[in-house]
Amino acid sequence: MKKVFIISLSILFVSCGTSPQKPLVTQPIKASSGEMILLGKINMANLQSSDVSSWFKEEYNKVSVDPQWGKDLQPYLKDLKIKVFMGTWCEDSQREIPHFFKLLDALDFDQRHLEMYAMSEEKTTPQNFEKGLEVFNVPTLIFFRNGNEINRFVELPVNSLESDIAKIIKGESYTHSYE
Repeated sequence: MKKVFIISLSILFVSCGTSPQKPLVTQPIKASSGEMILLGKINMANLQSSDVSSWFKEEYNKVSVDPQWGKDLQPYLKDLKIKVFMGTWCEDSQREIPHFFKLLDALDFDQRHLEMYAMSEEKTTPQNFEKGLEVFNVPTLIFFRNGNEINRFVELPVNSLESDIAKIIKGESYTHSYE
């Protein structure tokens, strides 16, 4: 009986483990410029696997993050949720989003608390995910705690992406590039 219990418990732990993220269902579309882009709700797996975001892996692999950076911010992650608005066509998104995901990895951030939306060149999504959020530039990373926006990163770092994100997560004074 004890063996059956241990085996059952082991199966339970293995089945509750996190499995690799799967891409959300989305098809590349032709943008108004003629370029093929992703549009709508996506995740990191979409960026890693889509032909229109071949830049992601290369840029992601170029970035290194001091592990202490993530450890120092761990106490500030409680109740943190993030919405990311980006464009696969946008050079700023191509530069910042892989770096941002490397930072999330250093934080061991639970990506179930992250929503990401690929926008058109006109900065819209077919489902209007951006409605009421005043997204005018991409990438825009909006940070929420307890359902309230605490701050946002817009397009370019003020100091560095690590420094800007750390200030936002800690609740320190931070003004993004367009304020």
